Amino acid sequence: MSIIKTHDITLYGGDDIDIVLRPLCDAHLPHLCKWCADPEVLYWTEGGTADTVLSYGPETVHQIYGGVSQNALCFLVEVDGVPVGECWLQRMNLPDVSAMYPEGLDVRRIDMCIGEKAYWNRGIGTQLIGMLVRFAFDREHVDVLHCLCEDYNVRSRRMWEKHGFTRVLAEPLPQPQKGQWQYHYRLTKEEYAG
Repeated sequence: MSIIKTHDITLYGGDDIDIVLRPLCDAHLPHLCKWCADPEVLYWTEGGTADTVLSYGPETVHQIYGGVSQNALCFLVEVDGVPVGECWLQRMNLPDVSAMYPEGLDVRRIDMCIGEKAYWNRGIGTQLIGMLVRFAFDREHVDVLHCLCEDYNVRSRRMWEKHGFTRVLAEPLPQPQKGQWQYHYRLTKEEYAG
């Protein structure tokens, strides 16, 4: 039985580089395990902890991606044919966030990770988020994208803002954690279309 629930959607894009978002599947678990074992990668992707040497083993990786993939379209990120990270478009799974919107709206979140550090600071995250935003609104007919990041992750904040997301909430985080604040960013289909 498969760990990751897969799908058949492949997305192509990128401005100055070739980015392909392939359906995430069990064959990609070695990449996911490598990235999730690296404390430097997890420092930027895992909010809510003060642990700066966090590392996940294979069992935890299987639980994370096996669970998320049940309610998300999960993708492996390839740049010029090289697997460099993962991302997903997930139905909103946070009750406090869902409560912010009228019942019946299709509210989703985007999460992403560039696991190969040689590919950091090259604009890949910004480009792949653009691909997912277009996919969410144009093909999935999502009503709202609601994404989260913490104050210490300035690159993430800039990435959301480049795509027209606006900060709608800043919540203080219980301490100790890496960040002081969790920021909520939102983009509606009307804002996207406008």
